[in-house]
Amino acid sequence: MAAGYPPGRKALVINCTLKRSPEPSNTEAPAGVVGERLTEEGVDVEVLRAVDMAMEPGVAGEAPAERPVGAPPG
Repeated sequence: MAAGYPPGRKALVINCTLKRSPEPSNTEAPAGVVGERLTEEGVDVEVLRAVDMAMEPGVAGEAPAERPVGAPPG
């Protein structure tokens, strides 16, 4: 492990392509380079595509507690 990165470090690489998985994306290559480099340094890396996630704009505290995550507003 490289000096400067303490054990147990984690990184989340968010690929902000507009193409849903598994369609190839041009941003996959640079995201992969970042992930590979961090992995070489001993960092546990997870790569996600934002477009595949159920994310809504706003602050989490604004959502009603009874609405499931990712469900459309009322």
